[in-house]
Amino acid sequence: MQTLARAGALARAALAAFVASVALAAHAWPDKPITLVVPNPAGGAADNLARGFAEEMAKRLKQPVVVENIGGASGALGAQKVLRAPADGYTLIFGNTSDMVVTPIANPSAGYATKDFTPVALVGLTPMALVARPGLGITHIDQLVAQAKARPNGLSVGTTGASSFQAFATMALQKAAGIDLLAVPYKGGAPLTTDLLGGQIDLAVMAMPGAMPHVRSGKLTLLGLLIDKRLPTAPDLPTVNEGSSVKGVNMQIWAGIGGPPGLPATVVEKLNTTVRDILLDKEFNERRIRNGDLPVTPMTSAEFGRFLGTEVDKFRALAAGMKLE
Repeated sequence: MQTLARAGALARAALAAFVASVALAAHAWPDKPITLVVPNPAGGAADNLARGFAEEMAKRLKQPVVVENIGGASGALGAQKVLRAPADGYTLIFGNTSDMVVTPIANPSAGYATKDFTPVALVGLTPMALVARPGLGITHIDQLVAQAKARPNGLSVGTTGASSFQAFATMALQKAAGIDLLAVPYKGGAPLTTDLLGGQIDLAVMAMPGAMPHVRSGKLTLLGLLIDKRLPTAPDLPTVNEGSSVKGVNMQIWAGIGGPPGLPATVVEKLNTTVRDILLDKEFNERRIRNGDLPVTPMTSAEFGRFLGTEVDKFRALAAGMKLE
């Protein structure tokens, strides 16, 4: 029944796309405000990045770009709103790894798949950091692996839910190292951070911008970034792949813009060109790097689509070894 319902929804979306394409032939796009749906509550990192992009997009498209926050169901509520919207370019998703890839893999009842979106552009990359409480006495990834192998499930690692992006990133690290950590799920990043700082848990994989203030102050120990090589913008920060015990870990949370099924090619091209212009804006990029984001090489919409496909393959492989909620 669920498959039939989804097929019916996609058929209706295809019809809406046809109607929208006819309308677009008569009107230059955009000629009214655009809604950028963020499937997260206001005030977080994803929301802040979206608002920065919305401001830059509005300048270039000569129309208001309004951010609408629709949190809930691990991003599924916001994603579903976009997928049900007319394919006219006026309702888009400013999504990320979690709501565009992880949620539909971890929770099939979410009612959508990554391939349902029309890919537009990659807009952001944020490295993940493996951090430990200083009292643990571990300062290097090889020390962690040695201790974890000596005591399987003896070290605890916090995650923001058993099906969260952080849980998948932690699984990627464990698979690469051949270790088993004791997962402790939390309902959000704030209580996880509080317990890690308080010494109630041993480890966590956190977004770099959230982790580094605590690392710099000495309240947490950085064991490495989960990326393949050091950042040119932060060459002093090691990666987890630099030791002898872990190789091939590359877990970054990304942000991207997508649309409903059947978004007209003319709209996709104009949006992609607009994003490319923003990503190549020196002043905008400098602000983002100061906030802990990585410089992003612009992708075509087709390249972004292929990137999404590789992400789906990666997270499906990780899901095979996880107990998902």
